[in-house]
Parts: sequence; C-alpha cells; structure tokens
Amino acid sequence: MTVLRIALAELRQHPRRVVAVVVSIVLAVGYLVASVTVLAGTTTALERGVIERTAGTDVVVTLRAMDPRAQAALAHRVAAVPGVASADLSYLSRGSVSGSSEWVQQQSVPANAKLRWTDLTAGRWPAGPDDIALGATTARQLNLRLGDRVTVHDTTSSVTLTVTGLVRESGSLLSGLAQRSFVAPSYYTGAPSIRTSLQTEILVVGDGSVAAARLAAEVTAVAGDNRVETSTSFGRRKMSEATGGVFVLHLMLLVFGAIALLVGAIMIVNTFVVLVAQRRRQIGLLRALGAGRWQILRALLAEAAAIGVAGAVLGTGAGIGLAAVVAAALDGPLTVPVGQVSALAAVGVAVTLAAVLVPARQAMRVAPLDALRPVADRPAERRFARLRAAAAALLGCIGLAGIAWGSGERPYALLFTVGGAFVAAVALLSASGIIVPALLRGVGRALRRGRPTVRLAHLNVVRNPGRTAATAAALMLAVGLVVTLQVGAASMTATAERNLSEQFPIDVTVSVFGGALPERTIRDVAGVAGVAEVAALPSARVRAGLRGRTTDVVVLSPGPDALALVPVPVPPLRNTVLADPYLLADTGVRDGTRVTLTGPSGSVTVPVRAHDLAPADAMVVGPDVMRALDARAPAGTLWARTRPDADITALRSQLRAVVAPITGAEVGGGLSAKAGYREFLEKLLTVTLMLLGVAVLIALIGVGNTLGLSVLERARESALLRALGLQGRQLRWMLAIEATLLSLAGTVLGTAAGVLFGYLGTRALSDEVNFRTVVFSVSPPRLLTVAAVALAAGVLASVLPGRRAARAAPIEALTD
Repeated sequence: MTVLRIALAELRQHPRRVVAVVVSIVLAVGYLVASVTVLAGTTTALERGVIERTAGTDVVVTLRAMDPRAQAALAHRVAAVPGVASADLSYLSRGSVSGSSEWVQQQSVPANAKLRWTDLTAGRWPAGPDDIALGATTARQLNLRLGDRVTVHDTTSSVTLTVTGLVRESGSLLSGLAQRSFVAPSYYTGAPSIRTSLQTEILVVGDGSVAAARLAAEVTAVAGDNRVETSTSFGRRKMSEATGGVFVLHLMLLVFGAIALLVGAIMIVNTFVVLVAQRRRQIGLLRALGAGRWQILRALLAEAAAIGVAGAVLGTGAGIGLAAVVAAALDGPLTVPVGQVSALAAVGVAVTLAAVLVPARQAMRVAPLDALRPVADRPAERRFARLRAAAAALLGCIGLAGIAWGSGERPYALLFTVGGAFVAAVALLSASGIIVPALLRGVGRALRRGRPTVRLAHLNVVRNPGRTAATAAALMLAVGLVVTLQVGAASMTATAERNLSEQFPIDVTVSVFGGALPERTIRDVAGVAGVAEVAALPSARVRAGLRGRTTDVVVLSPGPDALALVPVPVPPLRNTVLADPYLLADTGVRDGTRVTLTGPSGSVTVPVRAHDLAPADAMVVGPDVMRALDARAPAGTLWARTRPDADITALRSQLRAVVAPITGAEVGGGLSAKAGYREFLEKLLTVTLMLLGVAVLIALIGVGNTLGLSVLERARESALLRALGLQGRQLRWMLAIEATLLSLAGTVLGTAAGVLFGYLGTRALSDEVNFRTVVFSVSPPRLLTVAAVALAAGVLASVLPGRRAARAAPIEALTD
C-alpha cells in the first residue's frame, strides 16, 4: 500500500506531467464516442426512412399484383381476424413532376392516425384524389408552396394536384436524396382512373391480446399466397436492402475512430515512456529501499488506471457533446448507443493500462544500482529497436498484402484496402525509429560546418533514436492525417464531379419532343439568373429497329456550340449513334450493334453505343445522320450550362416559369442530381472534418507534450551544458533547432504518407460506389501551407520547455 500511496502522491504533486496524457485520452475516447453516436443517429434516421410507414404496425402483408377490389376485400378479411384492431391498405409509387425531370416518391396517408409516422408543419393532410402533401425538404427542392398546383406523371396517367400540406422529414447525412410526397388512398382507387402502385401492403395493428408472431400466423391463414411478416421481420428485410451507403459510412467512421485510437495510444505510450525514463532514479531508489518489481508495476498501473478513468469519463461527455453538435448541424436525431459508449470508455482505460506495460516492464527489469545511473541501458535499447524493426517489417508486408488484395473486384474489397492501409500506417510509425534517425543523419552532413549550437542540436537528435522517433512520429501523424484528408477530400470531390459530369453531362435541358420550341425560348432561358451558355439542337421523332421490333425514339443532333457545353469527351458522331443506356438495356441491344433508323427524309443504318449524353429513351446523332433522317428537323431541344455559384432553387423556379406557357415542354438535365450528390458530399466532408480534426489535435498536443517531457528528461544534461559554459540563449536555440529538425523529418514523412493514403482511400471509396473514373488531385500550395504550419508548430512547441530549461539553475538541476 505504501507504494500505491507514493504513486497517487506523485499524481497530486506533479499534475502537469499527466495533463497531456489525460487530454490525449479525452480526445481519443471522445472521438470514438462521437463516431459511434453520429453513426447511430444516421442509422436511426435511415431506419425511419425505410420502415417509417410500418413502424406502428404489428404485422405487414405484402400484396402481389391483384385487382384493387380484391385487395380491398382481402383487407376486410384481415380486419376480421381475431386480435386485429385495424387493417389499412398502404400504397407506394413513384411519379415524375411535370416541367422537370424530378421524381417523387408517393405514399398513401394511412386511415389509422396512429400509423402517420410524421407530423404536419403546415396545411392539412390530403383528403381527396387531387390533393398532395410534400415533405418540407422536397417542397424546398421543387420550390413549391401551399396552394401551388403540380402535375405528376406515373406509369399510366398524369394528374394535376394541389399542395395542401407540408410534413416534417427526418434529417440525416442521407436525407434529401429521396423526395417524398403523400396522397390520399383515393388517389389510387378513385375515378377517373386507377393509378399503378409499385408496392402495396396491408398494415395490421393488433389490439394487444395476441403476440405479433401469433397474429402473423392467424393472418397468414386468410392472406393466401401473399407475404405475411411481423413488423420487425419486415423492417429487418427492408434495412438489409438499403444499407449499402451506411456500410461505407460505417466503415469510414470506424477507420477514423481507429486512427484516433491509434494516435491516442501512441501519444500515451510515448508519454509514459518518457515519464518512466525521467523517474528511473526515483524507481531505482524505491527498489534500493526494498520495493519489489511487482510493487513497482502495481504503482504504475494504479497511476495509469486513475488517469485512464478520468480521461475516459471526460472523453465520453465530450464525445456525446460533439455528436450533439453534428446532429444539430445535420438536423438529424441524436441517438446515444449506451452499450457501445460504455465499451469505448472501457477501451480508453484498457489502452491506458496497456500503454504503461511497455515502460513498466522495462522499469521492472532494471536493477536498483542500474536505475540510479544517470544514463539508460543502451544494449537494452538496441535490442528493443531490433525487435520493433522486425515487427514493422512484418506489419508492412501484411498491410501491402491487404491493399493488393483489395485492389481487385472481390467481396469486401474496401474493407481489405482500408484495413491494409491502416496496418501499413502502423508499420510506418513502428519503423520511424529507423527512418527518422537515418533521414536526420543525412541532413547532418549539411550541418557539419555549422555553429557549435547547430552541431550539438544535430548530435542530440541522432544519438537517442527512441526519443527522436517518439517526437517525430507525433508530428508525422498530425501532418499525415491532415494531408490524407486534404488529398482524399480533393480527390474524392474531383472524382465525384468527373463521374457526375459523365453521368449527367448536361446541366439543364428544355425539350418539346416531336415539336419545335418557340424562338423566344433561347432568349428567355439565357436570361435566367445562373445560366451561363445556351445552345439549340434539332430534334426529330424517328423509328428505330431494335432486336427485331420497331420503336419510336427521339433523336437529337448537337452542333459544335452544343458539344462545347459538354464537360466530358464525346465519341465522334460521324458514324456512331449514342443511345440512352437504359433504352439499350430494355431492348437487349449491345454496344456496337448496327441499328436502322427511319425518318421523314430517309433511313440510315449505323452502329449504336450506350452513352449518358443521350436523354431517356432518346438517341444522339451527328448532323449528317440528322439530315438523312429529317432534313427539316426543328430546334426542339435546348442545352444549357450553369454557373458554379448558381442558386439552384431560384434557377429551377425561373425555368419552370419560362416553360409553363409552352405546351408539352419539359425541363430536365443533371443539375438537380448533381446538387443532391454535392449536398451529400458536403455533409460527409463536414462530419469527417469535425471528427478528424480531433485526431489532428491529439497529435499536435502529443508533439508539444513529447518535446516538453524530453526536455524534462534531459534536465541534468542541460544543467551540465550550462555548467560547462553554454548560455541560456544558446540552450534555447539548441532546443529550437532540435525541434526544427524533428519537425522537418516528421513533416516530410507525414506528407509522403498522407499523399499515398489519400490516393488509396480515394480509389477504395470510388470502387465501392462504382465510380468509373478516379481523379487524383493534389494541391502543392496547400501541401506547402501544411508543411509551414507543421514546422511552426514544432518550433513553437519547444519555446516553453526551452525557457524552463534555460531558467533552471545548473546546481539545482544537477542535484535533482
């Protein structure tokens, strides 16, 4: 107990020594807690979006295709089953908004108010077949308000509806990618026509007298060959069909959490190594007075446990607070997974205890008289260095193998790539004790003729590889994380822009298929705020022979001015026809197949190629082919390019006003889809920046902490130099030069590693989301800025330790 009391007294008397350790634990645990909490909130929001229609039910009956009257009759039979309180038909479909290429999801409002999973924010629920309620996000994207009229086309008919209400939509990282609307059940069953539902269920609510599983069995007896599931089973099945994006997000947050844990663990290990090295003489004295090895170990573990518990508790609170900020920024739910948060707090304590084992084991193996010596055991240090080099080589091989395995089209390729990169990063950090001194020895050749202070600083950083590697590794982590995020974000943004431009090459289209646009349309569209350039294209309706059947299609013929608006290369159109990929897929036509097109002026037979430049159910041809098909084809389509800073909502509104008077005119293009993906990427980058910034903060604190503790460790050495005539100003310069050299090594290695891992992350994520083209983007000015900041941070971190060392009286330091 005496040794334990001494350990706790050490914490009370020297709190500054452990502040940085506590801060590292707080930040590492806080990061992990924030990551799992943000993920839990996003998953909760996604679950609500997927199963919100059935969240209040006990049993769900998924109906096969049948007559609506038969569906209604079945719903009545289900309602008569003992234990059933209500059985409501629920319809789900999709429709396109007239005057644009926007699609909205339509779902019927349940008759049972308990099944209305969301609340009205304005207006009222739809009551008749001509009413519609929009989600608040959807209404904002479509620029619609209460009382506005909107025409929706489904697979069988078109109907003009009145916006009667706005409803609240759940916010999350994935919100805004699906646009929603609500209609009355009579929209599907009333006159004048019966509209097609893509998905129809009977939502069964029990009266509480029968368990859900038993109720499902009773309903199955009257449901025929329709699928009957409990609400829980239905939700689990739907979630398994919709979790692809969450898997990527989950993996990213776990990777960043692992990075934070790695950074925190290295900082904690480095700090304890320096602290134990600094207390070698104290430990040696305790051993000489009779303290056993296990008593020393228990004392160090007690210190680590106290530090770990304090850091884990504070970190848990900080992580939940950060997650609350992220949830507020994304307008999403705050869901705290208590079990995972508790486990992460325990992990923080366990990592702290594990971090002290390495220096504690070294302290236990040192004899009392050896510990009282002023210098450490160099042979032991060399043995440890060789062991760490072997471990680094093994980890490096494993990491490279994982990266290579994830490069192919295999299951869980992203997991292998990211895992391999993580292991390779650990290997690089483990090898820093070899790489950093070797790099600094090369730098020393240029410093041989420098001043004595410069030469002494260089000798100090190369004669203790362990201490040098610990300090440089901290800065290498900070720089590597920043550069990885910087390169990854820039490359992922450029990759997304390139692939979106390939998939949606034209920002805005205005079309009257089979007719001519009024001459003033070009002028009106060009005058819309945010439109940069406009070009008119001849269009005609022709007959196409596709795999033995003839289909009516629209052909467009862009001239040089129209092709100049396309941001990606376009194949030559002289002897090729570009077709909508979905049109070819539906008709079973392969790339390169020769098709015959017949128009008013004649016929041509040319090879066809799938390309996203062609609108839905249309083809793009060259001017020669267009003249052969229809020599008098009118300008029936406009292509427009928008400015990067365009207000998309206002632009949509003005375009709708322009085309409203034109019968049959439709606004399309990829601007809306691009905007949705950009919004998602911006949200994702916001989250990663907020979370990864914490890991960078951990590393920067580790730089200052390791430099400060290394100065404290060398207090006797500095005092001896002062006693031999080194002035205080020269001592401060020496420490500043050491910090500069260490910062330079850490910055160079961190930048190189960050560029590599940024590229690997971009390639892995691009493969996961099926991007066809990967764009690698590096900004040299930004890299130089990061390097300058890192060097400045390293030098500034040496200021306070240098001042303390210079102010210490040589006699007092030598007698410590």
